[in-house]
Amino acid sequence: MTRYLLIALAGLSVAACSTGGHPIDGGETVMPTPDFDGDGSGDNSADPLASCGANAMGYLVGQPIAEVDLETLHGNIRVIHPGMPITRDYRRERLNLDLDEAGVILRPWCG
Repeated sequence: MTRYLLIALAGLSVAACSTGGHPIDGGETVMPTPDFDGDGSGDNSADPLASCGANAMGYLVGQPIAEVDLETLHGNIRVIHPGMPITRDYRRERLNLDLDEAGVILRPWCG
């Protein structure tokens, strides 16, 4: 009895993982396209570095963070040291500055 019950449960779990095999009629998509740029349009072609101005901060690469006046930079800025724990929340208006062990800016990026 237990053997047949286990076989039935195994077959049921395999069947639960299968798809119906029927395409959705009418050309509808199963899931909407994610809106990565956050403007609500669904068009993700926008430059991801433009939302916080990171594309204009290329001049900071190679400079020691101690020599950069962070007060002159606009908006929300996060300085990330090597090994520093950071939150994984995405904020498109936040400028992140990755540093190396010597405190030199490696990369500006949005998020």
